Amino acid sequence: MRKALGTVLASVALTVGSTVALAAPASAAGTSAADAAAAASGTAICYQAHVRSIGWQGSVCNGAMAGTTGKNLGIEALTVATAGTGGLCVQAHVQNIGWQNKVCAADGQNVTVGTTGRGLNIEALVISTGTGVSANGHFSNFGWTGWSGYAYEVAIGSTGQNRAMEAIALAV
Repeated sequence: MRKALGTVLASVALTVGSTVALAAPASAAGTSAADAAAAASGTAICYQAHVRSIGWQGSVCNGAMAGTTGKNLGIEALTVATAGTGGLCVQAHVQNIGWQNKVCAADGQNVTVGTTGRGLNIEALVISTGTGVSANGHFSNFGWTGWSGYAYEVAIGSTGQNRAMEAIALAV
């Protein structure tokens, strides 16, 4: 069963490239995205944001918002895990770095993209799952993009426009 919540492709130009993921620290707050996905019944996508000046937030799942709005605080890193989708791949475009390498994992395993401790925002994401995904994102000086269509791979955000991802919602 899919839900119409998640991160969305911004209506600004997006260039797809390659991403490099970094492991989430053991000190990440709350339940891990993989633990949350494993606890969810059926198909699920769970994610956890590392927000500038806040750090790691707790995990949320299936269309709930990760990050903040109205505070001008970008998401610097994102950890994502799925259950019942056959796994996922995530790639991030990071401020002043560009596209990192694509990182993939099986259901129940975390994928982490972005950076921590460097003050660099995620500006765009490409996410794919074996069953399909939808996304909605909130970006600086833009607002919510609206939900993307449901597809095996979705892209959200922009490159070259210095628009920080401030919040994200994903659904499978």
